[in-house]
Amino acid sequence: MNFPAETRVIKLYSPVSLESGNLLEQVTMREPLVRDRIVHSKDRGNEEEKEARMIALLCNLSEQEIWLLTAADYAQLTDAFNVFMLPPEKRPKTTS
Repeated sequence: MNFPAETRVIKLYSPVSLESGNLLEQVTMREPLVRDRIVHSKDRGNEEEKEARMIALLCNLSEQEIWLLTAADYAQLTDAFNVFMLPPEKRPKTTS
């Protein structure tokens, strides 16, 4: 399956130790597809739970892993998601 080429790398303020023993220090989020929005709308739970699962999917994380993030780091992910809702020419350029 082809995914959109645009991604955003978000450096976490507070790295997280995963069950695998790996340290999660940054997260790469891919641009959402219409399919992701439809899956979100059909998902179970309240709006916050549904949003967290969609953000986890876009970042290739599990639901349990997304729960380990601090609120500040999760806010960075939702901010990145909101950038993807802008037309490409209006999105701020990332610096690497």
